[in-house]
Amino acid sequence: MCRTGLLILSSLGFVFLIQSLDVELVFTLIIGILVIGLQAILLTRYVLQLGRVMEQFIDSIGLEESPEIQFNTSGAMFKGLKERSNAIKQGMNAGRLERIRYNQIMDQVINSADMGLLCFYESGEPLFVNRAAMNLLSGHSISHLNGIRSLNKKLWTLISKARPDHPEVIRITSWSDSREGPGREQLFSFRLKEVNIFDETYRLFSLQNIEEELHKNEADSWQKIIRVLTHEIMNAVAPMLSLTKSMQSRIQKQINPETLRIQEGLKVIESTGEGLMKFTEEYRRLSLLPPPKKERIILARAIESVVLLLSQEAREKEIRITTQNQHPGEIIQADKQQLEMVLLNLLKNSFEAMENNDEKRRLKISIEKEGKRILLKIADNGLGIPEDLIDQVFVPFFSTKEDGSGVGLSLARQIMNNHGGSIYIESIPRKQTTVTLSFPVILSHRKQ
Repeated sequence: MCRTGLLILSSLGFVFLIQSLDVELVFTLIIGILVIGLQAILLTRYVLQLGRVMEQFIDSIGLEESPEIQFNTSGAMFKGLKERSNAIKQGMNAGRLERIRYNQIMDQVINSADMGLLCFYESGEPLFVNRAAMNLLSGHSISHLNGIRSLNKKLWTLISKARPDHPEVIRITSWSDSREGPGREQLFSFRLKEVNIFDETYRLFSLQNIEEELHKNEADSWQKIIRVLTHEIMNAVAPMLSLTKSMQSRIQKQINPETLRIQEGLKVIESTGEGLMKFTEEYRRLSLLPPPKKERIILARAIESVVLLLSQEAREKEIRITTQNQHPGEIIQADKQQLEMVLLNLLKNSFEAMENNDEKRRLKISIEKEGKRILLKIADNGLGIPEDLIDQVFVPFFSTKEDGSGVGLSLARQIMNNHGGSIYIESIPRKQTTVTLSFPVILSHRKQ
């Protein structure tokens, strides 16, 4: 502005001198032209410098790694412009970093969720598909909603018929992170939400694994029922046994055919009552199971201890036990006694299942890692469990053995639930039965 004003004043002064001063016209003309020309050159130079500064400012805005604008032009006149430009640049950088930070946090939150989340634009293009959802799509990414059709037919059928806020329950197979191929079939809750943002409709599909939660609720319900039943049975049977023994002691001195028959009847009542009390006491363990006293346990060492306890029985029954530890140093938080109780129960079940096996009896114990879980697998080649009974083996009072009480696996599930884990069985009769214990990952053991 100053330079422009100075140029105008110089031009007016030159005109004034020519018209009003009595001086040499040529000399005045030369001096005027030189002064005005110098002013024009300085103004042009300033404009060009200002243009270069603006170019540098614009170029620097697009460079995320540039912390501030470095002008190639020096001078006090550009100091204020440089300070203001750098203030704008820093503000833009701060906003950009905040957006990057926000996007990274959202990405971590979405991908860390145990629930499967799939969000699509109205056109069918994906906005995001988190890791849990990828496990339902065989680990493959998709470029369009229709891509689900070839990866998971059950899921595609449900998605294609889905209505907002109408939850469904579906049993589908989840991909396993720890091995090639699909994992086991599990129960999921499915829901669709439609969200409108800036005139754009987004379709958000969520799939929540509810199998473990259902097992926990089922175990809690059975525990309450058993607590009531055992209390009532013991209250009724205990006085009956006491009265029976008292009556037997009274008629022992009166020996005749009539008292002998009465005594035999009382012994039958006593024997039946004691059997009922023993049966009730077995189930009472389910309702009186104490909370686990958790400590850090190296899972591989716990397995070694249990295998050592049963090694002699395994040799007598000609059972070959092998272990495969892909993660030998993994540590879990567990109650040592309760964990050993579960492992002993499961190994003895495997021993009994292989008793009538004429082939070589093999039992394999392996430790695997799958996402945030440690999997302990016990596989045997015994008789196995029929498909129509496999869902009932964890139900109290149910047993596939003639003399079984139906307590062992129910107790194992309750212990695993109390540890924040789970237990499930997969069986191909007369070929292989695998019991899997799933523990949350706590800490990796490292040698010092």
